[in-house]
Amino acid sequence: MMKRLKFTRAIFICLLLINSTSLSHTKSESYSNWIISQDSILATITIPLYEVTRLPGIQSKTTTFEELFLEHAEESIKVKTQKEDCQLISSQKLNATEGFVRIEMSYDCNTSNLLMVDYRAIFDFSPSHMHFAKIYKKGILISELLVNNATETWKISTSESQKPNSNVLQFFKLGVDHISGGYDHIAFLMGILLVAGTITRSIIAVSGFTIGHSLSLFAATVGIIESNSKIVEVFIGYTIALMAIEYVNKKSNKYEKQIPILFALILLLISLLGLTFGNLHIKSAIAYLGLSLFTYCYLNIESFVRNIKQSSKNYLLLCTTLIFGLLHGLGFAGFLKDSGIDNENIILPLLSFNIGLEFGQLCIIFFAWLILFKTKNYLKEPLPSVASGGLFGIGFYWMILRTFS
Repeated sequence: MMKRLKFTRAIFICLLLINSTSLSHTKSESYSNWIISQDSILATITIPLYEVTRLPGIQSKTTTFEELFLEHAEESIKVKTQKEDCQLISSQKLNATEGFVRIEMSYDCNTSNLLMVDYRAIFDFSPSHMHFAKIYKKGILISELLVNNATETWKISTSESQKPNSNVLQFFKLGVDHISGGYDHIAFLMGILLVAGTITRSIIAVSGFTIGHSLSLFAATVGIIESNSKIVEVFIGYTIALMAIEYVNKKSNKYEKQIPILFALILLLISLLGLTFGNLHIKSAIAYLGLSLFTYCYLNIESFVRNIKQSSKNYLLLCTTLIFGLLHGLGFAGFLKDSGIDNENIILPLLSFNIGLEFGQLCIIFFAWLILFKTKNYLKEPLPSVASGGLFGIGFYWMILRTFS
C-alpha cells in the first residue's frame, strides 16, 4: 500500500510540474483579415495577449504590449509579389476584446499578380502556433487559410474564388485542430470519463457536454450573449479540478464527507488571501465564495442520489455535463469569433466547426477509455487514480494562474 501511495504521489508531482509549465494555456492561435484593393493591402491581425508576453526580450522593454507586438510584426511580416516586395506604408494598434492584441498594417502593392506572405510573427518562438487568415477582395471572401509552422509562405491568387465546400471543410478541420490542441478541454473530457466510469455513461456525459457547448457556442458567436474570456478560462480550470475531486470522492468511502469540505475551504481561503494581499478584485473574491458553496453542495449530491434508479443517475449526469458544456462553449466561441467568421453566412461554418469538435472529442474519449480502463489488469497502480491526481493538479494550477495573471 505504501509503495502505491508513493508511486501515485510521484506521478502526481511529475504531471503537475510538466503540465503547469507547458500546458498552462490552450492551443496557440491567431487570426487575420486581408483586404485586397487595386494597389494596396490592408491587414488586421489579432493575437492572444499571453502570446505577446512570450516575445524575446520583453522583460527589458518599457513599451505597451500593443506597441511591442506592432514593432515585432513590422519586422517579421513581409508581403511581396512575384516581381517585387510590397512596401509597408502605415501601421497602428486597434482596440481589441479583453485578452487579445489587435494591430492594423497597410501595404503599397500591385495586387494584379500572385501575392506571397511571409508570416513569422509568432512561429519563431511558438512552434505549435496556428494562424487562421481570411482574404477579401471587393468585399467578397476569396480565400481562407490555416497556417502552421511548416508553412513559411502563403500564396494568394487574387483572382481565385472561394469554393463553398472548402469553407465547410476548413471549419471542420479548425474544430478538430482546436479540440486536439485545447489542453484544458481535453483535461475536462478526461475528468468526465473518470466520473462516468463506463463507456455507456461516458457517451451520455459527452452528449450532455456537446448539447451545452453547442448552445453557448452558437449564442456567443452570433452575439446573443457576451462573455469575459478571462473569467471563462478561470472557470474551465475549476471544472477540471472539480471532476478530479468528484472521482476521488466517489471512490473514498472513508473521507467522502471531509473531501467536499476541504475543497470548499481551499476556495474560500483563496478568496480571503487574494483580498488580504490586494491581488484579487472584490467581484472575483465573491465569485470564489460562490464556487466554495457550489462545490460543497455539488460534491454532496452523490450521497443523496446513491439509492435512486440508474436511469435517474444517467439523467442527472446528462444535465450536469450540459451545464458545464455551456461554460466550455463560451471558450470555443471566444476563439471562433476572433477568427473573423462572417455573421451573414454563419450557419454552415458554425455547424462544420462544431462537427469537427465532436469528432475530435469522440476520438479522444475512445482512446482515453481504452488506456484508462483497459490497462488496469497490467499495472500495479490503477491509471484512473493516477490520472485524477494529475488532473486536479493541472486544473487547480490553471485556475490559480488565470485568476491572478
